[in-house]
Amino acid sequence: MKIPNEKYSDFFNRFVGSEGLIELAGWLVIIDYRLFLISEKYVGDYRQAERIEVSDSAVIFSVIDRVFPLGGGESFLFHKAKVIGWLVETTPLKIVPVELVVEERGRGFVSISLQEEDMEKNRVRYESFLKNKETANPVDWLDFYRD
Repeated sequence: MKIPNEKYSDFFNRFVGSEGLIELAGWLVIIDYRLFLISEKYVGDYRQAERIEVSDSAVIFSVIDRVFPLGGGESFLFHKAKVIGWLVETTPLKIVPVELVVEERGRGFVSISLQEEDMEKNRVRYESFLKNKETANPVDWLDFYRD
């Protein structure tokens, strides 16, 4: 197996096992209400970054159950992460994660639950998040949680 496009080589850590799994590393961010991994070199301009989308953006809520979100801005997640999964070539390139670890300030890397029962609950939370986007200021995620 090879990386589908050379521009994604900045993300690549290693191949895992013989089942086509790959480990990627970068920064986990939310762009346009979807979850992405971006390369370290694009941290300053993350909205324009080469990125790999996490196939199920409901993972956002599995992440915030384990790490502290940022204090506002467009993305309440902006954390270093490592993802093991299968790359799916679409536009944009996506990864179907089987393992995800995210760096939390002062605690190192923490494991994120991707179990189906947790993901089902988080899909409900994500749907609510998407419904609220119509009434919130798009430059500050804290507006989603104001009454």
